[in-house]
Amino acid sequence: MAPKLLTSSQLADELGVSRRSIARYVAAGILVPELYTPGGQSRFRLEDAKQQLREHSRRTREQG
Repeated sequence: MAPKLLTSSQLADELGVSRRSIARYVAAGILVPELYTPGGQSRFRLEDAKQQLREHSRRTREQG
């Protein structure tokens, strides 16, 4: 069974951040949605999003 796809709000709740933070991460290229609905809404896999954020954090630490 494929992992459930989450909305931005659901992902924000799971990660303990605001929905606006998710939108900023997407706009900055930190998070890449699994897919966009025909209406243009983002959908995410929780584990993929967590991995993307870990990678971003690791890259940021290495730079600074």
